[in-house]
Amino acid sequence: MAAATSLKILLELAEQRTDSAAKELGRLNLHYQEAVKKLNLLVQYRQSYQVHFHAAMERGADHTGWTNFMAFMSKLDAAIAEQRQTVSYTEKKKTIGAAELLGCQRKLKSYSVLVQRQQTQRNLKLLKDEQKLQDEFALNAIYRGSFPPKED
Repeated sequence: MAAATSLKILLELAEQRTDSAAKELGRLNLHYQEAVKKLNLLVQYRQSYQVHFHAAMERGADHTGWTNFMAFMSKLDAAIAEQRQTVSYTEKKKTIGAAELLGCQRKLKSYSVLVQRQQTQRNLKLLKDEQKLQDEFALNAIYRGSFPPKED
């Protein structure tokens, strides 16, 4: 009985860890999606600003405008590079989280199979014990003459 209790406890712990890992993976997926969204916004903003500036250049722009544009684009490029690193980092974390969830699911499945096997063994033992009791009752009944003799 102690083994059954231990396995059930391990199964419950594995279920809890699997649930936690699933929640964590959901959180990591959300962070990754937010990082990708922010990167896309930065890239779109850069493209939009560049188109806007080129239109201004065609109308005629001074040296100060050009210098400001280059400084701003440099800062924007740095922000995009930093955001790409963030996307890469969150993607790695998401991959690690998915692997952890998979490991938890495998462990949960293993414990579940063990508990199921144990239950099957217990059921077989109960059936054998019940059959043994029925056989003993039948033998006792025969020895006592409870059954009428067979007529041929």
